[in-house]
Amino acid sequence: MRIGLGIPPTGLPFDLCVDIVQQAEARGFESIWTGEAWGTESCALVSALLARSRRIHIGTGIISIYLRPPTLAAMQAATLSLVGPGRVHLGLGVSTQNINAFHGVSWDHPAARMREYVDIMRRVLAGERLTYQGQFYQPDRFGLSILPPEPVPLCLAAVNPLMLRLAGEIADSVLLAWLPARQLKQSLAEIAKGAERAGRTLDDIDIGCYLHTMVTEDRERALDQLRHVLLGYSQANTYIKGFRSFGYGDILEDVHSRWQAGDRVGAEAAIPDSMVEELYVFGTPEACYDQLNGFIEQGVNFPVVAAPPTSRLTSNDLYALVKAFGQ
Repeated sequence: MRIGLGIPPTGLPFDLCVDIVQQAEARGFESIWTGEAWGTESCALVSALLARSRRIHIGTGIISIYLRPPTLAAMQAATLSLVGPGRVHLGLGVSTQNINAFHGVSWDHPAARMREYVDIMRRVLAGERLTYQGQFYQPDRFGLSILPPEPVPLCLAAVNPLMLRLAGEIADSVLLAWLPARQLKQSLAEIAKGAERAGRTLDDIDIGCYLHTMVTEDRERALDQLRHVLLGYSQANTYIKGFRSFGYGDILEDVHSRWQAGDRVGAEAAIPDSMVEELYVFGTPEACYDQLNGFIEQGVNFPVVAAPPTSRLTSNDLYALVKAFGQ
């Protein structure tokens, strides 16, 4: 079984991250993924973790295309590949309006931007000296002075239909996230539509899925922590459309009305246990494995068991993931 491990970008101690990666490598995990928001910068952390590991693949999961131009992302990909040849995956995404606002960056035309972004990256990583007149990016005579010794797969994070189809068309792999198992068939169908446009099939694309996971026998603690994380994501534009399409529209209306009224406690309480249970993997190791297998049986090639991005996370929660899913 191919299993990845997600390390949250919440500013965990570096020594802890290194130990988690080394233990995951020893226990047979295939990959490590770590993203960014307002804590650790993903590429810097990935570089350091590559230097302190030997075999495990490590990817950005994900970096925002709004926070760096595609030429810089190509430089980062090439540099990371020098540190860990053949072990680097560059996960790209469009983040959310909320996070862009933190950085003072506008959020617009996500799919069109992503198409240009990937096109530019592929061409310069292949060694082309590029002048490009795009709608969003216009690099002038840009060429890398270093090239990756091994190809760097480009992985697109996708939730909504337009981005799912684009991922099927232009990505090497896809990272799904925040969807219940019952929705997986529809998401894969959208990816297949995009693949067909490029003369490919679903078999040509490596399908990953971020599964926020907590291994614990304390059900109430899990529900409390995971509901708290879900409250934040329920305010993010990238995920709201998806949550509504999954049938959570009425719940979101209640949550948002309470949030807008300043009732944060009430907004969190308005998220029912059933929604948490569908969008997270949690429970005993056996229960978590059963949920994981449900995604694999429906077409996910590599699930990524990801520690929820919350300040309430403990090192024991991370070690529990490594112990439960190590092979």
